[in-house]
Amino acid sequence: MIERGDYRRIRDALLASVSAVDKEETALEAAAGRILAQDVIAAEDVPSFARSPYDGYVFRAEDVKNASAEHPVMLRITDYIPAGEMPHVKITAGTAAHLMTGAPVPEGADAVLPFEKTLFTEETVTIREPVPHGSNVILPGEDVRKGTVLAHSGTRIDAGLAGTLAGQGIFRPGVYRVPLVGVISTGTEILEEGDLPKTGKIYNTNRYSLQAACAEAGCRSVYFGTARDEEGAVCEMLLEALGTCDAVLLSGGVSVGDFDCTPAAMEKAGVKILARGAALKPGMAGAYGIFTRENKETGNPEIIPVMALSGNPAACMTAFYAIALPVLKKRMGLADVLPQTLQVRLKKEYQRKNQSDRMLRGRIDLAASVQEMSVFEKQGNQMLSSLAGANAFALIPAGAVVPAGEPVEAFLLE
Repeated sequence: MIERGDYRRIRDALLASVSAVDKEETALEAAAGRILAQDVIAAEDVPSFARSPYDGYVFRAEDVKNASAEHPVMLRITDYIPAGEMPHVKITAGTAAHLMTGAPVPEGADAVLPFEKTLFTEETVTIREPVPHGSNVILPGEDVRKGTVLAHSGTRIDAGLAGTLAGQGIFRPGVYRVPLVGVISTGTEILEEGDLPKTGKIYNTNRYSLQAACAEAGCRSVYFGTARDEEGAVCEMLLEALGTCDAVLLSGGVSVGDFDCTPAAMEKAGVKILARGAALKPGMAGAYGIFTRENKETGNPEIIPVMALSGNPAACMTAFYAIALPVLKKRMGLADVLPQTLQVRLKKEYQRKNQSDRMLRGRIDLAASVQEMSVFEKQGNQMLSSLAGANAFALIPAGAVVPAGEPVEAFLLE
């Protein structure tokens, strides 16, 4: 078992243990944000035929190579081609066809000119400039070549990919099922919605932060409630969550106090604990493990990650983004699960030396030419307000003092 190790080591141990959830099909119109569970290979060229990008006229470039304003070339219109219809006649010397955007280029033609650059009647079109061979002709396969890998399994479906799938006639893509994450709070001091404020009690913020973060990632979540600070109560609630969920997040009861019974409850429920605590501030307290159950669909064993985070709100969410979120992304089926990292310069000096790695909440202006990070003032374990509006964590190595403007590594909250 890892005892207060590097958070990346704990994260990687969990990642090595879990796999993606089951696959299913979904309607393409409902696929936005879902994770592909198949490689998509182009079955045909896109477009599959030469076509026009404009409303205009199509003809032979050879016929207008000497055209000018002083010596225009008049061509006889022999066809009208709407989008979706095939040409009716071949283009020959001295002829042209009127065609619409997306319409096929007829045999014999090799150039298109938009109608606003021509003079035309119902029977003729006059060209006043040379038009090179291939002008304004979209060739077969210009967008996508047959056999091209359009997307790999593990890719999140966005607007462009949805359109690409439709262009290949894939209207029910294979995707990974949306994981269900169980969320459990612990602590007799927790107040829920509807409870009256009381001295010594606090409202349950972790539940809402964790469920919002799960939704932003693309997971569903269900809240099982707040368990008393008793091993049996936590174990009972955890077993209920393990019966139906694809991952479980707990908050609270993971330090070393008299009432911190979550790790013991995890073991009682059959969870194999891989790590206790992380060399990370905030987010040091925690317990991370795996539970093995039978997959009801396949009958095969399935590994369920169980991640118990600090009850302190900021510490809870720091550990969530640093350790838990990549694990949830792997369960979702994403190919790229690690956060995007970049080098940033702190706008203010960071002077405090820490015995472990420190993550500072703040905001990066991604549109700026030089990436600078504004570190929010309130960085304590309990200070959740500094996470509101944050889009990044800056990683300060143990023992480091960072002058203003010196580069440090940061990762985006996504």
